[in-house]
Amino acid sequence: MKLRYVSPLLLSLVACGEKELTVNQLCEEKPGLCSDLNDDSHCKLERRDVIVGRYDEQKMPSDKNKYKLLIGFEKYSKCIELASGIEHIKLKEKKTTRVNGYLTSLSEIKRLNDETITSDEPGLLHYHWSRNQSESHLQKFLLAEQAKQLETPELQLALASYYMKRNSLKTIDILHHALTLYPADAQVDPEIYTALTTIYYKQRNYKLSYHWALLAENAGVQRIEFKQMKAELDKQNIDTDLIENAADETIESIQAGQFKQPNL
Repeated sequence: MKLRYVSPLLLSLVACGEKELTVNQLCEEKPGLCSDLNDDSHCKLERRDVIVGRYDEQKMPSDKNKYKLLIGFEKYSKCIELASGIEHIKLKEKKTTRVNGYLTSLSEIKRLNDETITSDEPGLLHYHWSRNQSESHLQKFLLAEQAKQLETPELQLALASYYMKRNSLKTIDILHHALTLYPADAQVDPEIYTALTTIYYKQRNYKLSYHWALLAENAGVQRIEFKQMKAELDKQNIDTDLIENAADETIESIQAGQFKQPNL
């Protein structure tokens, strides 16, 4: 699958009538976006997303931008928490900036959590249900589903996480629908593939489980247990070559932004 990588140093922020800014330029022009984060090479992508998210929230403090920043800080927090325990041999102050970055992430997550508690933005509704176990937010999130307000891959995946243990058939439909919402050459969240692999395996539909496992592997997922799947397929005298060909076709349809369910 074609995965697009954007260098943190080359990421451009473009708005109408504004010049392009790299992350380095943002840190120079708006040091407050970066000064309380780590200043070494750890968690580059997560740090980049936080800086961009802060920039967007400053320009327009909408609920959508707050949600984007909240998720960004969560990912950064997990990454920098691990990195903050690494002793830097030559420059011990590097460790201090990682600790500062981690403390900043905790503070910002709390701030954004508190500021968005009354929001009806669908992503935030799911956030407050999944993180804070808020049933009132869950009910609003499910109402947003009925109102067709969850028509993004990210929100469909969030919806699938709710139905995963409740209705496997509906979960499959939701995950398939999520794939139809990606434009051509987009980077697909591999969690969709792993979820479908798991569901079909539990249903003992080893053909489709193997199919989606191949897509997960192609997307970079590791530690997939192919051996057991292939053993089950061998018992049923099923030709894995046919499944592998179907997987290639599915990959091509997703890359073209025209996902079609596999005919297996």
